[in-house]
Amino acid sequence: MIEFCGVSFVRDGKNILKDINLKIKSGENWLVLGPNGSGKSTLFSILMAYRIATTGKIKCFGREFGKENWNPVKDKIGIISSTMEKFNPTFFKMTVKEILISGIKKTIGIYEEVTSEEERIAEEYIKEYNLSTLKNEYYKNLSSGERKKVLIVRSLIQKPEVLILDEPCASLDIYERENILDTLRKTNTNLIYITHDVEETIPKITNVLLLKDGKIFKCGKKDEVLNSENLKKLYGIDLNLTKKNNYYSIEVKNRR
Repeated sequence: MIEFCGVSFVRDGKNILKDINLKIKSGENWLVLGPNGSGKSTLFSILMAYRIATTGKIKCFGREFGKENWNPVKDKIGIISSTMEKFNPTFFKMTVKEILISGIKKTIGIYEEVTSEEERIAEEYIKEYNLSTLKNEYYKNLSSGERKKVLIVRSLIQKPEVLILDEPCASLDIYERENILDTLRKTNTNLIYITHDVEETIPKITNVLLLKDGKIFKCGKKDEVLNSENLKKLYGIDLNLTKKNNYYSIEVKNRR
């Protein structure tokens, strides 16, 4: 589905990514962990052509970047990140339902008549993802967690083959975090979940990528990669990772 072959990225003379080799197959859901500045967001922004790799090849859905039209690839990928905030001036004028319909139309805003079929699809997703009480609310009046949930559903309504989530629960309280994670538990879309918080690892995650200093530190099946020893080395602190009912938590040792 997605393959990075020897991908590096240099910015202002600094190596942000170094020789990344990674294969992501259909049916896999990936957790991406790493310290600040490890290259997590940069790696997948390259996939979306927001940045261009300095060296290496990127293959996705049977196409190679730079050799074939990449737009059909981007049409198959949804992404939720802070970059979406640049659309707030338009989103703030729209209701939740209108934002979902704009997702169906794949536009920022609505510039043509809404069909009855688009209305039906929007209502279907509103019901499925428990947005009925918010559907007529203006986006600007929503909480941070509610906004992120709406953007996730807006992306899902386009039926992407893979959904990239770049720290979707950052700065959210526990209730809003769980609301976001519950939304992701319901979807069958392939996920790439970028985070700092291992406690956001939902059971459907199958694979884990650990990045450090722009390089792959560890990569593989969740149960093989996600353990105390690897996370100690990744973050450089003494910690204990525990697993209960398919969820993880971290205890930092020797706190002063």
